[in-house]
Amino acid sequence: MERRSNVSGHRRRKLNKKKLIGCTALLFIIVMIGIGIYTAGQLLLGTNSHIQAEQLPQVSHVITDVAPSMSGKEAPPTQNRENRKVAYLTFDDGPNKYTDDILDVLKANNVKATFFMLGNNVLARRDIVKRMSEEGHYPALHSMSHNYDKLYKSGGSSNFIDEFTEAQSIVEEVTGIKPTLIRAPYGSSPQINESFRGDIAEAGFKMWDWTIDSLDWKYESNPSAIVQEVTGALTEQTEVILMHDRKQTLDQLQNIIDEVKAQGYEFEVYDPNNHYVSNFAKDERL
Repeated sequence: MERRSNVSGHRRRKLNKKKLIGCTALLFIIVMIGIGIYTAGQLLLGTNSHIQAEQLPQVSHVITDVAPSMSGKEAPPTQNRENRKVAYLTFDDGPNKYTDDILDVLKANNVKATFFMLGNNVLARRDIVKRMSEEGHYPALHSMSHNYDKLYKSGGSSNFIDEFTEAQSIVEEVTGIKPTLIRAPYGSSPQINESFRGDIAEAGFKMWDWTIDSLDWKYESNPSAIVQEVTGALTEQTEVILMHDRKQTLDQLQNIIDEVKAQGYEFEVYDPNNHYVSNFAKDERL
């Protein structure tokens, strides 16, 4: 009996030893599988990181390409006058029976002009002045009387300033705009001296003369000569062209616009917020 018990115990120990070895082997296999999965995962992550690292420079390159188009935006034309050829079309002594047709030609060409008007003519043709203002032209001033003796031979500037102040009030009443730009009848030289100019500036006005005189008033029988007067004198970067509301000027206005454009000029209208000095004395006050 004792011998059988010993044999049975020996067999049980032998079986337990086999189970232990089997469990150890199974555990070892599980561990190795886990290490394999972890290693494969790391390799996969490493590959993705490498791909992302290669893509980053491409994103940077796209941003760099966009930047120049943002910084290359052009400044408004009025800030680049020195780099452009600019012409101001100006008309004196209106409005009259030709002004409406002049406005039609300007509108057809999308050109804005500056009109130096006589106060009494404004009162007589209010509708034309309203149209002028609504279409973007500048309603400038040219006195009330256009009378040389009254304006310049009174011994001072008071008559001159009074007339322009009256004309200013009339235009403001008609258009709602209080214009500050004036043109002295017959020009500012030689009748307006430095002291006179100081009085004009103190009254709040700016004053334009011209750089090109079309002499349209003397070419009633030869209107084409007006075009030659204008185009033959286009030499400066900025030109202020003097014309009048007359039939011969109207007849040649389209040709004048075409020829001035052909020489590389762009048309502008007077802008009180971007004043351009154009008086014979080059007085910066005006």
